[in-house]
Amino acid sequence: MAGELNGTACLLYKGVAGTAQLVGQMEMNITYGGTPIDISNKSYEDWVVSLDGELSGKQVVIAGTLVYNSDATYEAVKSEAFTGTQDDYVFKFGSSDEALAAKFTPTGMGDAVPQGDKVSTSVSFNSSGVVTRTPQTVV
Repeated sequence: MAGELNGTACLLYKGVAGTAQLVGQMEMNITYGGTPIDISNKSYEDWVVSLDGELSGKQVVIAGTLVYNSDATYEAVKSEAFTGTQDDYVFKFGSSDEALAAKFTPTGMGDAVPQGDKVSTSVSFNSSGVVTRTPQTVV
């Protein structure tokens, strides 16, 4: 199989692309949400027909885990999760420069504090408004 991406380079940045500050490296799950728009009518008999190329309720949700740290940028993310504040974030993943940038609200943050091991933080980022996607570089 060719073209596999190494998921270990998933990086979270806080701020606008180009000047964003690194928060940390993550393991991420990305969900591209939206609902097809039903345009069915009797002429289609009993079949459902959706409007092509359009979705309602578009949103990107990125859930993941990163290593807990004492950096000020990391603390700012925790504060925004506590207050429900939106901010600009950039998520870069793989070795292909693929990225997502938008206003996101961090939510559902939880810290795992095992004895004798690293502390990790799980968190979801829910987009608000338009998400800009930089496609992967195809080789």
